[in-house]
Amino acid sequence: MKRVLRLLAVAFAAGIALGAVVSVKARAQSAGAPSAKAQDCTSTQGALPQKWEGVAFAIDGNTLAGAGLKSQIRLWGIQAPELRDKDRQETVTGMRARATVEDLLLAADRRVSCRPLKFDRACLIVAQCTVMLEIPRGSPAAPQDLSLRLLEDGLAYGISLDETLAWDKTANERYGHHEGLARQARKGLWPTWLGEK
Repeated sequence: MKRVLRLLAVAFAAGIALGAVVSVKARAQSAGAPSAKAQDCTSTQGALPQKWEGVAFAIDGNTLAGAGLKSQIRLWGIQAPELRDKDRQETVTGMRARATVEDLLLAADRRVSCRPLKFDRACLIVAQCTVMLEIPRGSPAAPQDLSLRLLEDGLAYGISLDETLAWDKTANERYGHHEGLARQARKGLWPTWLGEK
C-alpha cells in the first residue's frame, strides 16, 4: 500500500511539474508570436506592408480605401465622427470629417504615402499617412500628416496615443498638443463635442 501511495505521489508531482512546464512554454510562445487575430488578418488580407503609396479615397473621417489594397487603412492616432449613425443615416459631423479628408486627398491628386503599424480588430491596416501639399498655397509642397491635419482642424480627437511609432517617436506628443490647441480654440467639432451651443 505504501508503495502504491508513493507511486501516486510521484505521478502527481510529475503531473504538476509537467503542467507548469507546458504553461510556461505556452505563455512564452504567446508572448513572442503574433496574436491569433493578427494571424487571421494576415491569412485573409495578406502580409502587413512595410510601406504603401498609391491613390486613396476617403471612406470616412479616419478611414481610407487604397487602390489595389485588400484592406482599408485606418488613420493612426485619431478618432473622427462616424459617417453614419446606428440607423445608417449620414451624420453632419461624419460628413464634415469625411469631406475634409476628401478635400486633402483631392489637393494631393489622391496620392498618399502610408507607414503601417498593425492590423486592428477589424483587420484594417492602422497607419500614419501623409499627402504632399502646398501649405500655404504657392509654397513648395511638403508632406502633411492627415491625422495631424484633422486634429488641428478640430475634426478628430486622439486615441491610442500611448503607442509610440518606431519611425516617428514624437507623433503621440504632437497629436496630443494639437488636439489640446484645437479644443481650447473650440475649432471644428469641439463646441458640439463639448455640448456647447
